[in-house]
Amino acid sequence: MDAIEEEFTEFFKMLVKTYGMGDLQATVLSVLYLEPREVAMEEISKKTGYSPASISNTMKMLEGLGIVRRVKKPGTNKVFFYMEKDLMKLNQQKIKATYEHIINPGKTMLPQIIEKYRNKVEDKESREKLHIIENYYHQMVQFGELLGDMSEKLERMSAEKWLKKEPGSQ
Repeated sequence: MDAIEEEFTEFFKMLVKTYGMGDLQATVLSVLYLEPREVAMEEISKKTGYSPASISNTMKMLEGLGIVRRVKKPGTNKVFFYMEKDLMKLNQQKIKATYEHIINPGKTMLPQIIEKYRNKVEDKESREKLHIIENYYHQMVQFGELLGDMSEKLERMSAEKWLKKEPGSQ
């Protein structure tokens, strides 16, 4: 890594730690963010100094969070990853992942649980737990609506950014 990459990595470590991630994830994210194209998993391992197994596990987690995406390239068995450089689009990806892995399963499963136990709970403690679950469900629905609004606004902001660019600029 050259000096600018090292300083950027230190910055990313500070940022990523606020999300509860460690040096490994921060280093991987900083490498991916600075690369203009997809990067092979083996290359990420070389650039960061972490083992391929550690990189593989980290990539699964980061992909699940919607921070990076796996890219298939025809004619190769290598695994490649890409991190969006547009922060608006990156956050849209994270919102999409939240919908897929949290909001949608919750909207499907929780009403079934609530309905199943609504008339079956008899003791005070079980009624309180059911009430907590119902509140969680309603808050999740509201949170999903908020995320939808945010996603639309991020999309508009990203589109506006490109509309403001001068002709011939990249």
